[in-house]
Amino acid sequence: MAVDTARDESAKRLWNDAYVNGAENLWGDPPVPHAEKAAHLFASTRAFTVLDLPCGDGRNLPALAAGAPVLIGGDPSANARSVARRVLERHALDTRSVLLELDAYATGIPAGIIDGIFCWDLLGHLTDPGRALVELYRILRPGGRLVANMWTMRDCQVADPNIREIAPKEYIDHFDFYCRFYDRDDLDTLLAAVDMTAETVELAHWTEPPHTGYRDYVHDHESWVFTIRKAS
Repeated sequence: MAVDTARDESAKRLWNDAYVNGAENLWGDPPVPHAEKAAHLFASTRAFTVLDLPCGDGRNLPALAAGAPVLIGGDPSANARSVARRVLERHALDTRSVLLELDAYATGIPAGIIDGIFCWDLLGHLTDPGRALVELYRILRPGGRLVANMWTMRDCQVADPNIREIAPKEYIDHFDFYCRFYDRDDLDTLLAAVDMTAETVELAHWTEPPHTGYRDYVHDHESWVFTIRKAS
């Protein structure tokens, strides 16, 4: 049965506006811990091209640049890409990177040409994450890897006083973004539904600084971090 993804389309405008109203770096530094781990994984498999989708304001791009000679930042938000461009220039990465307007449901990228994909804090916002996983798998080269995450019910977002529950493990946050939280069984069920099996799954905890205009306090996250390897 087809999933109504109209909320995902409206979220694109909300995210674009968030990057205007927030600080230049909406999420703050440093990059999420698994960006460096993902870069090491990509480099160990001799990746040539790595895609960060969504790249947002570029906080993870410098870390991911260690994973391959060519770096692609993809995001539907023009405002986010504008900030990310300045991040790339500041780190002298602009000569070996490109920023593209990309939709995780339909990237427009030819099949089988991306060696590594880092997809952070996106799938839990999507009403049809399986559809996005299928698309990301399509553009991976055989032997390439996708590194992604899904928030657990112990993530700080669930305790936010302004979030509202709309269904079990499903919420709308204070900026009207959809959020879905996953137990390990939920993740396995999602992957099985799109004929995928995780190569690795890790329960990860980390602390992030305040995000000006979005989450204005130090906060803790918890996610299932998983890797998908495309069959050779």
